[in-house]
Amino acid sequence: MQPKFETIIDYCKSKNIQLTNQRSLIIRIIATTPDQLTANEILIDLQKINPKANRMTIHRALEFLTDAGLIHKIAFNHTYKLCAHLYCKHDHHCQILICQKCGNQTEIHNPQITGALLEISKTHNFKLANPVEITGSCAKCQTEEIL
Repeated sequence: MQPKFETIIDYCKSKNIQLTNQRSLIIRIIATTPDQLTANEILIDLQKINPKANRMTIHRALEFLTDAGLIHKIAFNHTYKLCAHLYCKHDHHCQILICQKCGNQTEIHNPQITGALLEISKTHNFKLANPVEITGSCAKCQTEEIL
């Protein structure tokens, strides 16, 4: 479940994450959209509010928000989505289950998967991406494949 905009703002205040007006607007856009968005889709929505917004400023803001752990950049389809686990007490490594057919995404946090992947990455001197993207087929698409 996606956190509400107000929850994200409270989280940022508690962690001293400085949100500029532009970053707040971007968070609001992402928080009020149930699906993941591309940078271009975010820019189009942002320009409705701030016509002076441009690609460079949006990419800088998205990079900041990703680095702050507020959003995830999904490499599979070049989209952004809110982190669903802001207030968790875990190490904040997560996995995103991505349906290759419909693009549906589900964020999970499985300590066993995280532990195994961190151990393997340490053994091979490999820096693990976060989130880890796991592709496959969602339940809905599996059902449609049977029919």
